Amino acid sequence: MTIRTKIRDIAYGKFPYLYDIWAKVNGLLGREVTPIYLLPFSGWGMTTATLPPWHERGRDELANDFFKAHQALVSRIESGAMNLSQFKNEMGDGADITKMMSELMWRHYIVFWTAAFAAKVSHDDKINIAECGVADGLTSYFAMNSLIAQGKNSFKCFLYDSWEGMKEEFLTTEEKSNKGRYSYLSVANTKNNLIEFKDNLTFNIGFIPESLSISTNPDNITWLHIDLNSSSPTTAALEFFYDRIQRNGLVLFDDYAGYEDTKKAVDAFFRNKSGILLPLPTGQAIYFKS
Repeated sequence: MTIRTKIRDIAYGKFPYLYDIWAKVNGLLGREVTPIYLLPFSGWGMTTATLPPWHERGRDELANDFFKAHQALVSRIESGAMNLSQFKNEMGDGADITKMMSELMWRHYIVFWTAAFAAKVSHDDKINIAECGVADGLTSYFAMNSLIAQGKNSFKCFLYDSWEGMKEEFLTTEEKSNKGRYSYLSVANTKNNLIEFKDNLTFNIGFIPESLSISTNPDNITWLHIDLNSSSPTTAALEFFYDRIQRNGLVLFDDYAGYEDTKKAVDAFFRNKSGILLPLPTGQAIYFKS
């Protein structure tokens, strides 16, 4: 591998913004380079030259269902039916939410794919899924659309969130900067965003781990998503739900490569478990329970 190729690969992956610099330098040297905006995918720390599953060329049935869900989401955002307060508050009023949805497609595809996997391996006709850290309901939107695409209409989705700012007492020293974050969230807004699934939803409001003992909880689940941005509540959620996860069920983590303390907590929890943990280049990770 040449030095030029190594630079290219780094730019494609961890530092996509360097790709533009690399492309301009090669352009000055008379080498043809595909502009980054013409590459098949670029967004949120990932840039790939290969075609993503949802690309019109080679799109399979699952990817086609995902793309339909993505397009429906974009339409709802543009019409004002879906209010993603997280992006508006953290990225500013001028944030291009539609563009962000395109940049998040790999992460959303993983959500959609794992929910489809859970539907296929479920032991029961009725499926239970759960999410800890719901925010505006974006992840749940893709998970539930995936179940419906698989013909699994009889499902229950259990949602856990405080819909308040994060408490300092649940944060490690490295996580203290998140104190008060997400104070703008509203459970009413999330319910409105997911109104089409209202008969499938159970909302559990409160801080994990405190809320788990007083929530309406499923006896078993096939799919669990954890996006708590903090290690202690993540461990508490795993301890509470692990025995409820059916064999061949899974846990999808949003923050595995984004928060070092969370990664350490997840690795420690699964160290002596019989399943397998798959880290992903999106920053997510999937644990498959055997």
